[in-house]
Amino acid sequence: MTAATTAWATVVLVTLVAAVALVALVRQRDRVLHDLARTDPLTGLGNRRALHELAEPLLARGGRPGLLLLDLDGFKDVNDTLGHAAGDDVLVQVAGVLRATAGDAAVVTRLGGDEFAVLVAEPGSDAELEVAAKRVLAGLSIGGFHAGVVPLDVQGSIGIAVAGPDGHTLGELLQRADVAMYAAKRSRAGVLRYDAASDPHSAGGLELLGQLRTAMEQDQLVLHYQPKVSGDGARLLGFEALVRWQHPTRGLLQPADFLPVVERTHLIHALTRWVLLSALRQAAAWRTAGLHTTMAVNVSAVSLDPGLLGIVEEALALTRWDPADLVLEITETAIVQDPAGARATVAKLRERGVRIAVDDFGAGSTSLVHLRGLAVHELKIDRQFVAELVTHPQDDAIVSALIALAHRLGLVVVAEGVETVAAADRLCALGCDELQGFFFARPLPAAQAVAWARAEGLTTPSVEVLTAGR
Repeated sequence: MTAATTAWATVVLVTLVAAVALVALVRQRDRVLHDLARTDPLTGLGNRRALHELAEPLLARGGRPGLLLLDLDGFKDVNDTLGHAAGDDVLVQVAGVLRATAGDAAVVTRLGGDEFAVLVAEPGSDAELEVAAKRVLAGLSIGGFHAGVVPLDVQGSIGIAVAGPDGHTLGELLQRADVAMYAAKRSRAGVLRYDAASDPHSAGGLELLGQLRTAMEQDQLVLHYQPKVSGDGARLLGFEALVRWQHPTRGLLQPADFLPVVERTHLIHALTRWVLLSALRQAAAWRTAGLHTTMAVNVSAVSLDPGLLGIVEEALALTRWDPADLVLEITETAIVQDPAGARATVAKLRERGVRIAVDDFGAGSTSLVHLRGLAVHELKIDRQFVAELVTHPQDDAIVSALIALAHRLGLVVVAEGVETVAAADRLCALGCDELQGFFFARPLPAAQAVAWARAEGLTTPSVEVLTAGR
């Protein structure tokens, strides 16, 4: 081989080596770009694109993956109070918990904000998915989260959707898991499987909404009334109106059977108007007969907007009811979702003379800052603290502290879920102002409510049993 040939061969070899190296570098770059395009830069989890590329092949070949959609509760408060850098720190910590608790067969992705998805390729059953979801929530509840030196309590709500019965594309599964997740958030259930009957966008949900419009026109809706008594149990102070639906084929439906669908539509405003007007008409009829009590009505978080003022004004005018004897109960969820809007609406209702109560206090994530700014009149302690008040010293300590705090803020304290004489006696000893629960009476139809009051000696024998006309 001549020198020229050898040099040429060397050039060719070097060129080939360089070409191979270049191809390897290009492939490595492509892999990096591929991974970056499918990775959430904050948490290192897969992103929405990665979820699509994992799920669509499974669905295309007839697989039945399960999807868990997680949304953190009250996360907006972290960003608003501590800043977005602190919020990012929390999201990274949550991602670590999800990796550790979702299971080896699951793929965890972050869809954006504080929303995460867990894809389980081959769940053995719906029960297995629910166990996985509860394992994730249990991991969050253990705690240990922090933003700098500030310790934080992080909780979440999870909606479950399964390929096949709940949808055939990833888009359908995401939409239906989202419906279930918001239902879990509203009901504080933690985890819920998608239910078409509770989805206003499904055929079942649309049918239920149509039936409810008819129900309001045909007097299928009814109100039951639960008494509120003084702390010593000696005086009837008022009633809380609770809506029921006497469905023509399904029997008596509880609010949980239809309110989740209604709250996602404008029909909630019509339902609020119906409940408020019907409750005050009944209370006015009782008052004419000699039974003088306050009337409490629950207000959905969706209804806590400026439009509520007009509904209240109309009901007060038509029934000639004293606004000081109307109590509107709002949930912690309503306060957290829109603190500024809640403050504005509550302030206007208070100016009108209507009393405001925070319902289920202690079950949600209301901060004391929100409570201070709301200027409410009553605090209703959630039943979860009352149920085991006598047997759990921690619950006793919490209730005692809440009563003392509320009284220092000038608030009336109402305990919900009083079911035993021991709980009633303990709450009385702690200075609780009002009691409500099955120990005294379950929610009763109007006629039975008056009969109960008379039998308990809490009203005069001359009171007639009246039911207000619609």
